Amino acid sequence: MPYAVSPQAETDYWPEYFWLTRKYGDSGTLHELRKSLSGQKSNHSDFFAWFSTVENHLAEIDTSRKETETYKTFIKTVSLLAESQDPYTTRHQKKVSNIAEGIAREMGLPSYMIEGIRVAGSVHDMGKMSVPTEIVTKPGALTPLEFSIIKEHPQKGYEILKGIEFPWPIPGIVLQHHERLDGSGYPRSLKGNDILLEARVLAVADVVEAISSRRSYRSGLGIEAALEEIDLNKGVLYDIEVAKACLRSM
Repeated sequence: MPYAVSPQAETDYWPEYFWLTRKYGDSGTLHELRKSLSGQKSNHSDFFAWFSTVENHLAEIDTSRKETETYKTFIKTVSLLAESQDPYTTRHQKKVSNIAEGIAREMGLPSYMIEGIRVAGSVHDMGKMSVPTEIVTKPGALTPLEFSIIKEHPQKGYEILKGIEFPWPIPGIVLQHHERLDGSGYPRSLKGNDILLEARVLAVADVVEAISSRRSYRSGLGIEAALEEIDLNKGVLYDIEVAKACLRSM
């Protein structure tokens, strides 16, 4: 028979039920877990089996919560540090995060992936913290040497983020956000589907924000110019479905 725990069983085991809900702070979670166990076959009166299974599930949730708090604290701390060093890049990351989230929603991606894209957008230029500020904020054109240093920032960001436990492939997304569909991007000249979908979304959002907004070396060119670039190079530099979603959402 399907595994189930009746309301009466819940009452019979109220001390243990109370302990579980107090420990994990969410009795609703217990009900959801019980539903998820409905396909298992067991004697529903065997409380110890039920208790053990639920406790294992709740332990996994507890671990997940701790990991979530870790990455959120990390992002908040590093964002504050980055803002004190380079306010422009911090603003840019926030805007890119919002644009990327909008594109992802327009594409109908799963909510879990959308959240990962949003988080990746908020830290995608973190590697620029390792680039001298005078290069990042230079008011004129960069020299070839300076540009080569700037191009190291996806790898630097990856190195910073790879030790953090994220629920999504954030380090990989950050590493690939300057890759291009035809292989002309950096740092690894990846092509097509070798580039994470999340990174392809972030790439388009990054270009839109960079072109439309003011840079240290020029005034903003406006959203029309940004969308013209995306339209012109969809299927060449930018994933065609991502580009179409961008053009619709913007």
